[in-house]
Amino acid sequence: MICDIGDIVLVSNFKYPDGSDGSLHSFVVIDIENDELDLMPLEYLCFLISSKDAKESYPYNIPLKKDSVNRLMVDSHVKCDFIYEGIGKDDILMVVGSVTPEQMDSFWNAYEAYLDEIESAGV
Repeated sequence: MICDIGDIVLVSNFKYPDGSDGSLHSFVVIDIENDELDLMPLEYLCFLISSKDAKESYPYNIPLKKDSVNRLMVDSHVKCDFIYEGIGKDDILMVVGSVTPEQMDSFWNAYEAYLDEIESAGV
């Protein structure tokens, strides 16, 4: 399946930051790495979408209210402190919906704030 930046996708298999396996989760596509000729997507870079209320207060989680465009089942949030790489087109089961360019900007702003924080902390 071929997706666009800003699409919300359901992913069959992926790796969590600790290296453990994950499955059947929603993500928002934030970038696409193409082949050398820019003809075919090789992998998608994504932020994970979570619906767990306990994680709402994390500083780099951006709220994403369900609506007719993103077609989420529940109000959720986008975790903008880790970019998931290596998600291939065969890992994407379906496009659920999409986010607006303004929402994408807020995700990138949160990620940049996260990078600034870890840089200033010397991590």
